Amino acid sequence: MTKEHRIPTCPSCGTNGKVVRPETLLSLLRAEHQDRVTEGRYRFCGSPDCEVVYFAEDGSHVFHRPDLTVRVGVKETDAPRPICYCFGFTAEELYEQIRQTGSTTVPDQIRTRLEQDGCHCERTNPQGSCCLGVVQVFAEAGMKRFGDQASRIRALPRE
Repeated sequence: MTKEHRIPTCPSCGTNGKVVRPETLLSLLRAEHQDRVTEGRYRFCGSPDCEVVYFAEDGSHVFHRPDLTVRVGVKETDAPRPICYCFGFTAEELYEQIRQTGSTTVPDQIRTRLEQDGCHCERTNPQGSCCLGVVQVFAEAGMKRFGDQASRIRALPRE
């Protein structure tokens, strides 16, 4: 009989965790929590409603939102909600661009800057990876929410 492979889940909400390197935790945890980081494997909990940000696969450590030096944009409800940690883009900036123009150039701006400047996502983004996937999710949500509003604004007759 083979042992079933199971992705470690958040001990608080049960969300499947995404692997992050200890380097990410050491870059973003407040100084008083860094000594708890071991060589073990850690996961990021991406559930917006959960206070847990990182948990050790072996269950030995859990880190919460207040333990970090940065705001975790995917878990925030109040502005500003960071979505690109290398170049400083927020969800509100992306949404405002969609409201005003009907689209957003934020993903393209990030791609251009990545080519020019590179990135440091493994040290700046709580998810420990490139932000473009999250940015795209926010862009799609913004288009659904505000895209029609922008077309209506452009269609209004000028006085």
